[in-house]
Amino acid sequence: MLTFDSKFIPDGVLGCLLWADEPSLKRIRFSIGSLILQDMLHGGNPVHHQDNVALCERERPRIEDACRRAFANRRSDRIDLRPVDFHRV
Repeated sequence: MLTFDSKFIPDGVLGCLLWADEPSLKRIRFSIGSLILQDMLHGGNPVHHQDNVALCERERPRIEDACRRAFANRRSDRIDLRPVDFHRV
């Protein structure tokens, strides 16, 4: 079971991180990169990192669902979200 942190963190030029606790692996880092911000969430701003964080906050339910799917498919302590993680099968 993943327990997500309450805040997203800016990551690099264009992206965000979301951390979660998981009983066996402890801390899991989910990276929401520029491809996800642009193609899946239809936003992203390379200049204003806080805009990216605000976008991730608005899309939190979708991102958390994608994180859960990604973790189930690619169990690791560092996961880069992919477009496929946003599609329900």
